[in-house]
Amino acid sequence: MSEKPTYEELEKRVHELEQIEIQFNKSKLMASDEINWWRLLIDESRDGIVILDQNAKVYEANQQFAEMLGYSIEEIYQLHTWDWDAHLKKEQILELINTVDRTGAHFETQHRRKDGTIIDVELSNNGATYRGKKLIFCICRDITERNRAAKEREELIKRLEASLAEIKTLRGILPICSFCKKVRNDTGYWEQVDVYIHRHSEADISHSICPECMEKYYPEKPKKKPE
Repeated sequence: MSEKPTYEELEKRVHELEQIEIQFNKSKLMASDEINWWRLLIDESRDGIVILDQNAKVYEANQQFAEMLGYSIEEIYQLHTWDWDAHLKKEQILELINTVDRTGAHFETQHRRKDGTIIDVELSNNGATYRGKKLIFCICRDITERNRAAKEREELIKRLEASLAEIKTLRGILPICSFCKKVRNDTGYWEQVDVYIHRHSEADISHSICPECMEKYYPEKPKKKPE
């Protein structure tokens, strides 16, 4: 038979167990605080955040992501990536889920909202293993307005460049007929001055008669008295 532990040994063992329990509670509290901290960061993020499982189903998401797609947070948890992706097929999405790793990827794509409208999205994602399962962490930023502004800026620049080219054309030396006053264009054909100006600028031409020509060609018309 083994000897019974002494009172001192039991007291020492109880103390060791108490210290283990204290450390366990501290670790549990720290883990809980860390979870709450990450939850706060996700919830307060101005970008949409969604975590996908290995089947491309929503594992976790914040309110911003739900609002970005026009769903309630409860509805979001019932969706798979192909329910909102506007480009890739289901097989392509599953292949991406399978291949993405910790290095992740950063690219622009498009998402389909619940009402069917399409938005431009800047997407950053990376894969990680959690409790033996592969998860995909995705940060989604709506860049629809940014892309629209960039497109409008590009179109404005093109219009300005075209206008500048037209101005340079009009500032050059124009070959004008000494008799009929027609202008020779770039292709060698002669055309009326007003036609040429209208074609090479945004100016609208209005026709009138100067006083000298009025007197020459319409002498019978009474002159307008100055006011």
